[in-house]
Amino acid sequence: MFRKIVCIVLIISSSVSFAQRIKIDRKKLSFLKSESRIEVQLTFPEQMTFLSDNMSEKEFILYMKERRSKKDPSMGDKWLVEYNNAKQTTWKTDFLSTINKALAGYSDLRFVDSEEKTNYLLIVEGNWMYPGYGGGASVGREEAKLEVTLKFVDKSTPENVLYMTQTPKIIGNYAYGEFGTILRVGECYKKLGYLLNLQLKRILK
Repeated sequence: MFRKIVCIVLIISSSVSFAQRIKIDRKKLSFLKSESRIEVQLTFPEQMTFLSDNMSEKEFILYMKERRSKKDPSMGDKWLVEYNNAKQTTWKTDFLSTINKALAGYSDLRFVDSEEKTNYLLIVEGNWMYPGYGGGASVGREEAKLEVTLKFVDKSTPENVLYMTQTPKIIGNYAYGEFGTILRVGECYKKLGYLLNLQLKRILK
């Protein structure tokens, strides 16, 4: 019975991983083999949508602030500070720490926050974000979801996009806390790092 349960769990895990697989072109990304550092930039363009397919970031922020301010008027502003910090640093750190930890097992390549000497740039461009919901209980909660476009760019000619691919819906692990919505999106960026590493391994290992 135990073996059957383990097999079922493995099958489900494999199915989820396959569904979230990031498509890459090994030939177009072969230049990564000769690189040791790739700069990473997270962007949140104006056309990015939130929650529903037609909610803008401005509408999303207003919605979240109103929800957070119902019990405590100051919480909406506190949430916005944390959200802006996450966009600028936290989510990128989540991505970098995950992918670099995985890469360390088989490659010298590292993705970095910013470094003038890098030849190439990876732009992680947001398309859609859903922050999930719920507290500590297992009932009535949902993981965050994220869709982004990955663009590998030659820094000497920024308009030269060497390779671009749109990710499937990335589902992060569940997280909760004072700013659970932000933590859960961070889990999506961690999952993105993990999934991209799986594909890069085919090129670098």
